Amino acid sequence: MTPGTILLDDTFRFSDGTTGKKLLVVLNDGENGVYIVVKTTSNSNFKSNNYGCQPDDRYPNFFCPRGSCCLSKDTWIQLDQFFEFKTHELVSRHFSGNIKRIGLLPDEILDQLLDCAITCEDITQEQGKVLSECAKQIVKARKAKAAGSDTQ
Repeated sequence: MTPGTILLDDTFRFSDGTTGKKLLVVLNDGENGVYIVVKTTSNSNFKSNNYGCQPDDRYPNFFCPRGSCCLSKDTWIQLDQFFEFKTHELVSRHFSGNIKRIGLLPDEILDQLLDCAITCEDITQEQGKVLSECAKQIVKARKAKAAGSDTQ
């Protein structure tokens, strides 16, 4: 899975122990053996309606208004909890049908989201390092791709 992949988890386990459907966003490439994932919500309570990074909201988030990406509603990517899934477990759940890929964030939004997530106080130092390295690799890959297309 690539960073910015949006998933629908039919059996997401919430912090209160209940399970249900939840849209998730994958923040890294899983190269380190772990995917860092965040939840989304369409509930606007205590959240800004300004596009982009909202680290100072009561619940830090990144706001994607309807039409800014593949999501059909105004969506807040929640940055107050970062979940880690072992790479093989998340991929296995995807192939078993428990998690479905529903889209991919545009490059511009992904870049801004990663920058925002790294600055949030709820991210661990290790998670921040993983996301920083991932962001660098994304930029490097895009530059290489652009250079390759310039020579053709």
